[in-house]
Amino acid sequence: MWQTDADTNISDCAERIMESIGYALYMHRQELGRPRRCRRLMRIASTKLRLTNELIWLERCQWQLEEPDYQQWSALNREREYRDILEHNMQQQQLKQQQLRQRQLDRRRHETCQNTARPV
Repeated sequence: MWQTDADTNISDCAERIMESIGYALYMHRQELGRPRRCRRLMRIASTKLRLTNELIWLERCQWQLEEPDYQQWSALNREREYRDILEHNMQQQQLKQQQLRQRQLDRRRHETCQNTARPV
């Protein structure tokens, strides 16, 4: 069987992605192994998002070689839906963190203003 340049490019790309996925899974496992109070949930979510995006992209690359069947389309749609939900949750979490920081800053400013306004 003859291998074309497109096949070579796809296989090289897939190999790099698999190495990247392996490292990302390793880092994800390391993060999950940390004590619960030290886990960085946004880092875990961003790793999940990255892995999901890479898996979606890898699926799309494989489809250049052969026509996908119904199960493959269904799996891809589930992965996309998961990705969209994960992105939404991450955005909501970032918004909550920004609001919390803003409240803390407002509280500090208010306390500072009260302390400077008091007569000695």
